[in-house]
Amino acid sequence: MTRYTSPSLPSITPLFVPSGSPGLDAAIADPGISTLGLPGDEGGAASFTSGDATSLSAADMQDQFFVFQLSTEATGPTILESTQVAPSIEGGTDDPDVLAHVEMVSFHLGNNEAIDPKTKATLRMNIGKDENSSDKKFDALFWSIAAGLNLYDQAKKGPPASKDMKSDFQSALGNRPIEIPGGLGKVTFDVVKHKEPPWWKKIFSFAESGTGSALISTLGFPALTSAAINVVDQLLDKLDDSGPQVLFKGFPMRLAFSKYARDEFAGGNPRVKVGSLNRGFAVFVRGRDFDRIAQSDSVYYPTYGQLVPTNVTQSDLLSGKYDDPLKNVTYAVFRIGTRQTKLDPTFQFGS
Repeated sequence: MTRYTSPSLPSITPLFVPSGSPGLDAAIADPGISTLGLPGDEGGAASFTSGDATSLSAADMQDQFFVFQLSTEATGPTILESTQVAPSIEGGTDDPDVLAHVEMVSFHLGNNEAIDPKTKATLRMNIGKDENSSDKKFDALFWSIAAGLNLYDQAKKGPPASKDMKSDFQSALGNRPIEIPGGLGKVTFDVVKHKEPPWWKKIFSFAESGTGSALISTLGFPALTSAAINVVDQLLDKLDDSGPQVLFKGFPMRLAFSKYARDEFAGGNPRVKVGSLNRGFAVFVRGRDFDRIAQSDSVYYPTYGQLVPTNVTQSDLLSGKYDDPLKNVTYAVFRIGTRQTKLDPTFQFGS
């Protein structure tokens, strides 16, 4: 059985639950229910429901990836959980679809992750159309990324700096935009840490330089079916003799990339707020660290590739003389580009 998540598996849907809802406090406190409290003036919680009606517990969500977005507002929370995000793309019947561009700008390893010169990781990310999309013209295809990560920097004799763990996934896809028909997308994200198996560098190409090897190598597969993704994952999954350890693994997550997609899925019910993802910076974090990220009042410094508390001064940041509440949190930061469009599956032969 593959260690990577197939998009064909039932999705989880992040839904916003307003504060004051009956039984909300009890649900947040109950480890058998996947409802997690949110900070801010609006408060409330994010509840995660499974597409196959499986009851999810907090234990099920320990390695599950969650999506947060850096706020663009001058006031309020600095980091928003996906259900707190208001879609920036309107969408509609004229332009119902979304094109997306994804760049991993940093990958931050928690200080408590065991890293040595032989430690590697394989990252898998799939983005495509959710089967519940309002679009009926296109099949559910996925833009798939496989990335090899060198988690030990030979040149620096230690774990790499977060800012050095970056890759423009779009270049691996031949600069083709990711197509999300109907604007309702499904995302999977897995990272498996392991020792370097014999086949690893035969799959991933690491350019040699005077100071050592590249820290990340990517392969891109545009417009794959779920069956084709499963074949790729089986080729990548030969890790049994490499001490594999899952960092991120969970259910596919359903996210709206436009207001039109969000409202279509909710059936026009203003009380149902589905998780959304906008252009800008997004943070992927594990369920075990959900509260730390949700409660952190942090800003992102691209120069260092880190989330830093807002009360930390520039001098403290440069000197490292501050108590970092996220030092043991492993997270990935992505820069997302999106625009609305109307995809056309029709063409003609001749005039």
